[in-house]
Amino acid sequence: MVLTELLDGISCLSMRSALVALRQPSKLRRYVSHCLKKYDECVGNGLPSCNAVTPSEDMTLTIPAYHSGGGMSFDELVFIARSVKVLQPRVIFEMGSYKGLTTSVFILNSESETQVLTLDLPSNPTESAILSGDKELVADRSLVSTTKALGLSRYTQLLCDSMKFDPTPYADTVDLGLVAAAHDLIHVRNDTLKMAKMMSDRGLVFWHDYGGKVPLTPLAPYLEHHAKKYPLYRIQGSSLAWGHARELKVILKDEQPTHFSRAA
Repeated sequence: MVLTELLDGISCLSMRSALVALRQPSKLRRYVSHCLKKYDECVGNGLPSCNAVTPSEDMTLTIPAYHSGGGMSFDELVFIARSVKVLQPRVIFEMGSYKGLTTSVFILNSESETQVLTLDLPSNPTESAILSGDKELVADRSLVSTTKALGLSRYTQLLCDSMKFDPTPYADTVDLGLVAAAHDLIHVRNDTLKMAKMMSDRGLVFWHDYGGKVPLTPLAPYLEHHAKKYPLYRIQGSSLAWGHARELKVILKDEQPTHFSRAA
């Protein structure tokens, strides 16, 4: 992992990256990751670009004005809101609540009868449940604080380690799924398999942080491997990837996710 990160950094070596390293070293990894992601997109590496939905000209979206930092960018929230508006899902399921920004977008742009479920670690997770690369995010998450600040209550908060989460009660019901939790390969695979089991045939699955480098690297090769079997796409100018649930369910039906227990 350290060698991979070093090689990534060397490939982006320039006067500007050197200045970032000198002036704000804590932001160097994010800068390098962004540069490499844009490079891959420009030269056509990885998943092909394609929009998940096409909004009508008269469509309006609702996005929270305040962005608490972390999570999705404003443009990515717009893509998610468009998908909700066009797809009109009956059930939405997100893995990774964080501060509730995407949870809020789901609620604000869906119909009043739409069920919104969001999964995250318990308030006081065990050390073993937190990846070393995610400790800062978990410590800073303020679970669904944005959703609470907006006074939104039309959601169900599930508190459980996704590795132990039981998807069975939600099988074949979810029309829009978002995988945006831990970033290592074990969690990416586990969360994707469980999301596939929950998806309806008409649904769309989104993944966040596609194209990022260390510590976000594992998602890209995992999705690109499965893209050899059925179409998966990236949304240009974002770190969102997506695919149709029907085909995803078919190619993953024989793979088994991690053991589970019921969520609180």
